[in-house]
Amino acid sequence: MNENDIYGVWLQQAVGEGSRKVPMLLEYFGSCKGVYDADEQEIRLSGILGPKELPRFLDTKLDVAEEILHACKRLGYRILTPEDSRYPDRLRNIPDYPAALYICGELPDIDNEVCVAMVGTRRASRYGYTIANAIAKDLAACGVVVISGGARGIDSAAHQGALLSGGKTIAVLGCGINTRYNMENEGLRQVISTSGALVSEYPPGSPPMSFHFPIRNRIISALSLGVIVVEAGEKSGSLITANLALEQGKDVFAVPGEINSYQAKGTNRLIFDGATPIESAADVLYEYAVRFPHKMNSINLEDKNSRVREKHVRPKWDREALAAKYGISPEQLPDKSNNNPKKKEQSTAPGSSQQKANTKKAPQDTEEAAPPIGMSEGAQKAWKALGSTPKHFQQLMEELHMSSSELSRCITELELYAAVKAHPGNLYSRG
Repeated sequence: MNENDIYGVWLQQAVGEGSRKVPMLLEYFGSCKGVYDADEQEIRLSGILGPKELPRFLDTKLDVAEEILHACKRLGYRILTPEDSRYPDRLRNIPDYPAALYICGELPDIDNEVCVAMVGTRRASRYGYTIANAIAKDLAACGVVVISGGARGIDSAAHQGALLSGGKTIAVLGCGINTRYNMENEGLRQVISTSGALVSEYPPGSPPMSFHFPIRNRIISALSLGVIVVEAGEKSGSLITANLALEQGKDVFAVPGEINSYQAKGTNRLIFDGATPIESAADVLYEYAVRFPHKMNSINLEDKNSRVREKHVRPKWDREALAAKYGISPEQLPDKSNNNPKKKEQSTAPGSSQQKANTKKAPQDTEEAAPPIGMSEGAQKAWKALGSTPKHFQQLMEELHMSSSELSRCITELELYAAVKAHPGNLYSRG
């Protein structure tokens, strides 16, 4: 953090997130501190703020910004203001760029990266979830930074796909980064913060108000070169992002869907109105490979042997935290190196009776085995339902009382932790 951060945070609180008055005030007064130092008469004479905006502006004290800065320092978040050299020019080019961005993780050099956003319905079908995950996985494998909103459905599929390729992904949130919201994605957000960045213009602790999400969508599209829409209803918020992308001069892609599917009404309409239809990541990569050859990995997407190996990101083991979560002692936990349920003091020399007993009963089938740290509740249930004997996807749906899209999301999350193994015939066992 630098000494000017406090003025950027103050300005955002004084005019509100998403306000077009931020660029106007900065242009008129020269800097965030210049706006703060201006007296009431100078603010009125500028003519920038209307009678409804002035009271909030004049009533906002610097103490509010100081509290936010203390919270960010405590939580380890970075702050970016328009005066920071690391503030993306892509974001600065929109007419309502934020006066402050809060970041958890490492934000890539946006202006020099191929960034593509992927958005869509929270109620994704299995088809939508699968195709979004596959496209994001291939994009990330080729060097693209995948940006989405951290929500359920298509957003989750996009982030998880990028992570499975060992790529970078950014989640732009519509609430404070530390807010307890959409807790089934808590583990996913933790992984994103270590392999990319969580970004928000809302300070820590800000609740997820419904009007926040349309406001934050302009940031998703601004950071990206293009936006992919996968499954969106006629009134989906994803269409707001697509329209914002068009206004910002960005590319808009859409995945075609069944004409009778409600989730495809919005995407099919986008294609009818001129969006580029795509079937795979190759259709998107074609647009950027010539413009950014130094940023793109040469991978034949049709040849599975040439693709980047999937990388699984396991959060660090915190034995005491995990023990407390499951109400057991740390000694009962699996060994982090081989995931055995507990260390055995008995001899395991070759040919010993104990070794033979261990080979008869796989560790993952024992009651003591615990799921990896950070999983959502749904993924934990799916993990517990699996064993060494493969189960069919349909059987798991019936056992867990999940829809196909919910179970697909859980299985993809398990793949992030290398906790599931896929077999031919839509069968799954523990990894």
